[in-house]
Amino acid sequence: MENIFTPDQLINFNSTLLQRGAPTQRDNIGYNKPDFTICNNYYSVLSNVQLADLSTRLIKYCNTQLALDTDTMKNTANYYSALTANNYLDNAISIDLLKDTTLISFTYNTTYINLVKTAKNRKYNPDNKKWYVANNEAIAILQKLQRAGADCQHCIDYLQENLNLNPAVSEEIKQVTEQKVNIIKVVEVKGKLEVCFNYDQSIVTAIKSLVERKYNPTTKCWTIPKEEVNNLVPKLLGLPNLDITALTKYTTTTEQIPEIILPDYSHLSRIPFNHQLEAAKFLLNVKKGILADEMGGGKTLSSILAANTIQGKKLIIVPASLKLNWEKEIKFVSTEPIEVINGKGWLECSGWTIVNYDIISKHIDAILAGNFQVVIFDECHYIKAITNSGKAGSKRADIALQIAENTDYVFMLTGTPITNKTKDIFNTLKAINHPLSKNFFAFGKYYCEGQHNGYGWDFNGSSNQSELNEKLQPFMLRRLKVDLLDLPAKIRSFIPVSVNLKAYNKKLKEYMTERKNKNLTNKGEHLVYLNAMRHLLAKEKVTATIEQITNLLDQDQSVVIFTCYNFVVDEILKEFPAESVKLTGDCSQKERQLAVDQFQAGSKKVFVSNIIAGGVGITLTKSQNVIVNDFDWVPANHAQSEDRIHRIGQDGKCNILYMYASGAESDELMALLLEKKLNNISQIVDGQEQSFLNELLDLLK
Repeated sequence: MENIFTPDQLINFNSTLLQRGAPTQRDNIGYNKPDFTICNNYYSVLSNVQLADLSTRLIKYCNTQLALDTDTMKNTANYYSALTANNYLDNAISIDLLKDTTLISFTYNTTYINLVKTAKNRKYNPDNKKWYVANNEAIAILQKLQRAGADCQHCIDYLQENLNLNPAVSEEIKQVTEQKVNIIKVVEVKGKLEVCFNYDQSIVTAIKSLVERKYNPTTKCWTIPKEEVNNLVPKLLGLPNLDITALTKYTTTTEQIPEIILPDYSHLSRIPFNHQLEAAKFLLNVKKGILADEMGGGKTLSSILAANTIQGKKLIIVPASLKLNWEKEIKFVSTEPIEVINGKGWLECSGWTIVNYDIISKHIDAILAGNFQVVIFDECHYIKAITNSGKAGSKRADIALQIAENTDYVFMLTGTPITNKTKDIFNTLKAINHPLSKNFFAFGKYYCEGQHNGYGWDFNGSSNQSELNEKLQPFMLRRLKVDLLDLPAKIRSFIPVSVNLKAYNKKLKEYMTERKNKNLTNKGEHLVYLNAMRHLLAKEKVTATIEQITNLLDQDQSVVIFTCYNFVVDEILKEFPAESVKLTGDCSQKERQLAVDQFQAGSKKVFVSNIIAGGVGITLTKSQNVIVNDFDWVPANHAQSEDRIHRIGQDGKCNILYMYASGAESDELMALLLEKKLNNISQIVDGQEQSFLNELLDLLK
């Protein structure tokens, strides 16, 4: 194989990087954390899909640590990718042949685990999370795994070539494999399956694990939906003396999905992170799925990258305060036209249409007739409302589900898929046509600890969560910020918000007239006008800030808000009286400490503070979120405020949201200047950078 690395070479390269240990920081030594987690499961015998994945991951280390030719590694990745047929990485098995045992490694899968447990001589190592099976049983176990859908023919072939089994043992394995006593019979009735068999408690237990099933005592058969067959078959494959041929013909297989080729985004001024590109590919592969990366992981850009790849019209449904931010992010990627709907009427657009949840009911006819190819629901927990009968519990949720049903690509974005109760996720599952969304009553009984309280059914509990998580995996991508090593420790976002500019424009006109007439002779006179405009905008931005706070509270997140004005503090306290504490200049030392203690203890979720009074000397690491409602003149004050949450004791990456008024030139310029200076922090921490007033005066023409 010219210009291709062999499997043995790839395994040696993998060993080299693994020997450098698990990453503890972003030090460019060894694998990063996501790669380490996967590659630590790769041993001596790998399938083509694993070799393709391994070589793809090694590309980024060729120049930095392995001193290898990158093009050769890319050729290697392409070569093994072409050989992967219908195999998937999650199904692939890796083994290592030891003296008396075979090490078996695979991605966590309860079906595979149960099959390995059927070996008489097996041992689990909790340190490396691997199974060790006696060599004389290894082939039989791998054959069971293969029947359950595992990609392990390469492992079976390797063991058959390298193991010298006792002939008597081989014959025993053959006899056990060939014995078939209990034959399952299946009859299709009205789209469902009647499953009959001679009583066996193991089979009954497997069927009872299904969310939707019903026993008929007259016929002594079980009725299950067709779509549950894929869940049932793996649970039966490990049972001895059982013929399930009648069931397997109803199993469905997914055809190999071709590799998604995203456009080249290297020309962008802000190049997307690798994890954002991976998320975009995931959304395109599943077509209808959930991107549930933790807040701050860059879900907005990921979904835009995915949608931008699809020909046709795109619909974005978001909270009102985020509409302009989505417009800004789309412009960063796409040159297609964008229409932001503000409730005054529907305007057709051939590219991207952005509308907020609050007004979709006014435009449902236009949306359904709009022939949208893609719909993105940002903060999709906004549609969580559901009744005990399984119907949408709000007009917003009902309309959202109608839109999703009529759209080919549905991307659901949320940092918290289940905000409070397990049933909260049901509408999201329904929007993406998840198999679990077919029957709410069955879902509620099995996953929401459904109980009849004498008056009706209560589905407010939670049960069988590990199984629910397992069934979500093919449809949901969920990663924590701590695992995304390409993210910075602070994630700053400057969020444009729509405000009423009438009073601001009037004051701006007065100011520009005075400047034109040269009536302002010193900086103090300029500041009178600029501070008046800043004050007006701070008041207008409170509504958007409150919506952001509400969204975070819905996701059980705490948040710190900074402002220059006490009236902003008062507005937020009035909106969240039970959840908030304040720190302003008029607080006593005792009140100040009590506010910090209550917030750090978690009894209060909202900490709202004057930027001067609360910007130094306190620790607020209970939160990973800061919202800055309005700007201070001194950049260093913002840097110090950010560090109230980004300091010793903080074990997560921090989200800093700066709200600025779209269309207000002074606010837009202050946001631009502040972002530039915070990105070059040395400018503002050495005491030289006192204020950006002079620069603002030069830019404000």
